[in-house]
Amino acid sequence: MDISAHSAPLDPPGEPTVPAWRVWGVRLLKGAVAVLTLVLTWRFLTHGSLDWTELGLRLRQARGGYLLLGLAMLLGRWSLWDCRFRLAVREAAGKSSGPVLGFFVLLSSAALNLITPTARVLGGLVRARYFARSEGRPFGLFYGVVLWDQVAYHGVMSVCTWITFIGAAFYLGREGLAWTALGALLLTLGLLVLWSRRFASFEDNPLVRFLARRAEAAEGGMQKVYAHGHEALGVFVRLLADRRLAVHSVLLGVPYFVVNAGGLWAMFLALGDRVNPFVVLAVVALGTAAGTLSGSPGGIGTTEVAMLASFRALGVDPVTAAAGTLLYRGLHYGSILVLGLPALAVFELRSREEPEETEEDLAA
Repeated sequence: MDISAHSAPLDPPGEPTVPAWRVWGVRLLKGAVAVLTLVLTWRFLTHGSLDWTELGLRLRQARGGYLLLGLAMLLGRWSLWDCRFRLAVREAAGKSSGPVLGFFVLLSSAALNLITPTARVLGGLVRARYFARSEGRPFGLFYGVVLWDQVAYHGVMSVCTWITFIGAAFYLGREGLAWTALGALLLTLGLLVLWSRRFASFEDNPLVRFLARRAEAAEGGMQKVYAHGHEALGVFVRLLADRRLAVHSVLLGVPYFVVNAGGLWAMFLALGDRVNPFVVLAVVALGTAAGTLSGSPGGIGTTEVAMLASFRALGVDPVTAAAGTLLYRGLHYGSILVLGLPALAVFELRSREEPEETEEDLAA
């Protein structure tokens, strides 16, 4: 059943007005994260006695079998991500998209994110466009699913990162910081639950409406170009109300979080090092969070330096940390470009060959 047909109306889509203080606040936060990671990495490189000759030797001696295992994990996380997306499509449209299509659409979006700084603005639009054209369904339906998927991804990853930070604080003996962070997490989750239950209608819940506005604003004013932007927000809100889908997003998001770190752990196995798996998990979580906050395309640069600084803080040998990080991020970028760029070219060629849909075609 198409739940978008029964969605309650929200505010009409249009170009969102963002206060200047919020815009500059986000910019300052991103700048502060970038500066902090650069300072920490400079200290890592200048005070860590990094032997570049030994680093090159370690990289050349990496064992191919474990490298392939790490590559398989890095590619497998896209399949987990696509599985969550296809479950949402099934709820929204009554029929799921194909796993091959979703896998390559995600890789093409990731490749676009690496080659252009504007991809974070266009990524959701591009994903919805490719799905809609390939499946012959309305753009608005898939755009609503993409918006929900983005919220689900960041929600699960944020909670997992927060929990990992708490564990890292206990690991380092900072029990006061750990208990404070744990209390803040439980308090935040509790307040959100209590706040949500105050409203009988899901669509009237201010948290839901806030997420809807944020989802709309995340893609900028370009949404007004599409005739079914309002339908997209209706689908988005209905998917947020689906508790079973929320459970599935957690059940798939947590393995994604673990498999993503497993790729780095495999790099250390390739180097012949037995780094504590929890340390690896913490470093990947903190590095990914720093890359996301910095706003650089694909988190490039900021993610790597944050990971190196985190490894130093957790007591990992500098050469081992640098070798594992270089292999992990190198395979990450390489797999995205080798598979994602051709997929992006194919999707674009197919889009140009097909006639543009009119508003009447989309409605049909």
